[in-house]
Amino acid sequence: MTRRHTTRRRLLVNCSVIAGVGLAGCTGGEESTETDRTPTPTADGDGGADPTATATDEPTATDTETATSDQAAVETLVSVGGDRVPENMALGPDGGLYFGITAGEVRRVSADQTGATGLTLDETEQIATLPGAIGVEAAPDGTVYVAVATQDDQAGVWEVPPDGEATQLVGISGFPNDIHYDADRERLLVTESQNGVVYAVTTDGERSTWLDDDRLDTESFGANGITRDGEGNVYVAVTRAPEETGRLLRVPVQSDGSAGEASMFFEGGAIFGADGIASRDGDIYVAANSQNRVVRVTADGTTETVATEGDGLVFPSDVLFGTGDQQGSLFICNFANDSPEDGAILRTSVPR
Repeated sequence: MTRRHTTRRRLLVNCSVIAGVGLAGCTGGEESTETDRTPTPTADGDGGADPTATATDEPTATDTETATSDQAAVETLVSVGGDRVPENMALGPDGGLYFGITAGEVRRVSADQTGATGLTLDETEQIATLPGAIGVEAAPDGTVYVAVATQDDQAGVWEVPPDGEATQLVGISGFPNDIHYDADRERLLVTESQNGVVYAVTTDGERSTWLDDDRLDTESFGANGITRDGEGNVYVAVTRAPEETGRLLRVPVQSDGSAGEASMFFEGGAIFGADGIASRDGDIYVAANSQNRVVRVTADGTTETVATEGDGLVFPSDVLFGTGDQQGSLFICNFANDSPEDGAILRTSVPR
């Protein structure tokens, strides 16, 4: 297999493609009074909703859309500034925080810095230069995997081994977006937003389709953020579904590693613009980019606003819970492509 190598920034990703999604209907973080529609959650492995079903086929659940009363302040961990903007984050095995800059950089905040405030970009470590950088994920051995969405033959997943050179692991056309590392099977699950597909990619670069579900493919921007809960279920966010809604699909993983029957965990306007997602205690936290807020979604369909534009969020594109001393911290990535001076990695505390 031929792999591509790079040692310098070669090509800027077309950020307008990313920033253009979810902008219509932006609420600027204001609370919604609408009632969202979501199917009743099912047990793992149960049959999912019919992909062709309309919203009227699903039972309703009230969206509370309330702000958390005891929410801690949102602080700036790293101010990116300039013309470069961050898009995605990952935690390394040593607790360091990695983030990708769309122009083609991956940078690292050391574990002992993750509790700091007001870091500049120069106070972080640049570990790789690539043709672009969208999704970022770190494996237990310290290898960092990066989704590159340059929409040419450099697009796909790249790998950055510890103290090594960035190389293209596999090509993926369309818009490869987010990455989840499946440690049980030493593989990557990679969302592709243009065609609404999730790929499985082995660490030696073999690619196969893991999930192809009509609900992941929309006329706008489809499958996006991906995460896994403590029970092993995989969740996939859909950024722009019909009628200005976002979606969360829950996918049980079969004993052979294949995708089980997907079900609709949540669908509604509260998560329109759903981008990066994170799981904790059975809840899914969603970066609703075009609404400038982070939303918590519970299994019973209740939604709660965690942080908003008033807290400094500007087109948030990813969320990530810390580990170790920072396990109570939620990190938020400000993509802020329309105002790059607001590009930043933020941090807040989310009480259990």
